[in-house]
Amino acid sequence: MPIHTETPVRVFDQEAYHQVTHIVTGLAFDIHNEFGRYLDENLYQGELTRRCRARGLTVQPEFRMTATLGDFNKHYFADQLIDGGVIVEDKAVAALAPIHRAQTLNYLFLCGLHHGTLLNFRTERVQREFVSTSLTPAARHQFEIVPTDWQPLTARCRQLLEILSRLLHDWGAFLDTLLYRDALTHFLGGEESVVREVEVTSGDTVIGTQKMHLLASDVAFSVTASRHRPDIVLEHHRRFLRHTDLRAIQWINFDHHRIELRTITRPRDIEPCNAE
Repeated sequence: MPIHTETPVRVFDQEAYHQVTHIVTGLAFDIHNEFGRYLDENLYQGELTRRCRARGLTVQPEFRMTATLGDFNKHYFADQLIDGGVIVEDKAVAALAPIHRAQTLNYLFLCGLHHGTLLNFRTERVQREFVSTSLTPAARHQFEIVPTDWQPLTARCRQLLEILSRLLHDWGAFLDTLLYRDALTHFLGGEESVVREVEVTSGDTVIGTQKMHLLASDVAFSVTASRHRPDIVLEHHRRFLRHTDLRAIQWINFDHHRIELRTITRPRDIEPCNAE
């Protein structure tokens, strides 16, 4: 299997999910009321696991999910899988952020589940968010690769597209973009041959170097998931190119079911770009 979990999971409907998460969040409030908000994250996680088990719930802490293809594999670990079908992520941060929701969604996609819960113990009261998706594994495989302004500048550019197509065929879309980037890097020869330092200049002065993923000495590739303003991401890629000796960046952007490929070359002039 291209994606597998350490034990089978079961898909809960919304009613069953809320029955379980009602118990879990109640226990989280009890822990917060007793210990306060300044424990380390792992202590909250361990105590929640202990109390869930005392209430008769099955809990798998550090639940492992693995994406594989050939000799490549990457592991992900959810804080807890409860009763075989509820992902719970425990945080101790100033506030829950989009990155935490995206992480939880990624776990749901990997498992084929629809519901997860985020708990944050660091705030004055426990911050709780439900994370849900109706997207099924079959729906994640309904994608379109759109080669907009794509130019296969080198043989490895063509190889990049072939590998990407294979990854999407096996895993589907919507997963963590770092997973796709790491797999592309692996099948292109590994970090030792792909990741290189690129000089960044200001006028005639080299201000430093930055690691880039290269297909050739002067062609890099980039993987993003810009869904709201990809034009801004495109513009900033162009700005970066202007201050390097790179000829182009092969840009892969995941936008839900649409995966767009562009060859970005260094512009002669750059107009001001107003970000949101």
